Amino acid sequence: MSKSELVKSGSKTSVTLEPEVAIAIIGLFSASDEDEGIISTEEGPLPEILEGIELFENYSDEDFDELTAKVNTVIKEQELNSLIPAAIASLTKKSDRETAYIAAILNVGMEEDMPESEEDYIFKIQKVFKISDDRAGELIDEVFEEYEEEEEEEE
Repeated sequence: MSKSELVKSGSKTSVTLEPEVAIAIIGLFSASDEDEGIISTEEGPLPEILEGIELFENYSDEDFDELTAKVNTVIKEQELNSLIPAAIASLTKKSDRETAYIAAILNVGMEEDMPESEEDYIFKIQKVFKISDDRAGELIDEVFEEYEEEEEEEE
């Protein structure tokens, strides 16, 4: 099942995740290749996966260690077909859904030559999180403006 199909599958699950765990799982899933499923926290350490996301800016190493342990436990206990729908369903607040969307766009890469499957995935996740086209554009602009400013400061 492709990333886009898994996102829109709407599989019912009784699992409810903490928003931070759900957002981290969306980030790991977004960072994976189309056929990979979800990358491990060893392949994609959470401080890297969640870099640039305001919610995690003040996380200490201990906070990330705790979050990583929670995420690893959930990944081991859940099948991918229920894990991603559980992560999506657990994000009931608009701010959490927008944060997960940001995690998705940061980890997909939003490159000029982005594969159509990744474009489709971003579009589907936007719709699943009920983010309007205008708001999605604003979020994308905000994220990439911050990166451009950081790059200019480094030069």
